[in-house]
Amino acid sequence: MTASEQNRGGLRPLIDDALDLFVYAPVGLVASSLEELTAGDVPELAEKGRGRITRLLSNARVVGHMTITMGRRTLSGELSRLLPAEGAHGGATHLDAPPAPEHRAERQEFLRSVEPAPDLAIPGYETLSASQVVRRLDGLGEAELLAIYEHEAATRRRRTILHRTQQLLGNEGAPGPTSRPA
Repeated sequence: MTASEQNRGGLRPLIDDALDLFVYAPVGLVASSLEELTAGDVPELAEKGRGRITRLLSNARVVGHMTITMGRRTLSGELSRLLPAEGAHGGATHLDAPPAPEHRAERQEFLRSVEPAPDLAIPGYETLSASQVVRRLDGLGEAELLAIYEHEAATRRRRTILHRTQQLLGNEGAPGPTSRPA
């Protein structure tokens, strides 16, 4: 037997295995699934599909949220580099001239929305859900709780976080996000 015949002999089973795995097995799976499918199987299959799609969408939402957070931080850094602070220079140009009164609140709201979160005692605070934040509050000191309360009241105003920080600070009766802990 020549070397060429040995290579063909060793290569042939490898090709057959690849065809079995990537062509014939998937076709056989679909064919047998369609033959055995009954009307009673549809709700179960729909539930499996719904669960899988829900997980995929949930993961996409988390990735999207992280992308937006990082984009805001980048944009904020670029804005602070390109736009000088109001009143920082003596000579006014079109960039550092104070905005018209009707646009001042919009600009402040925009800048507050793109500012990165302050260094809070909980790492990754902006990416956590309210329930994840609440679980981490118990071990924090008063100053850290106050910082989280003020940040949350100024930004997302999630009631579960605001209420729990009030409880831990001893202000359980305080009504809602507009009140501040003493």
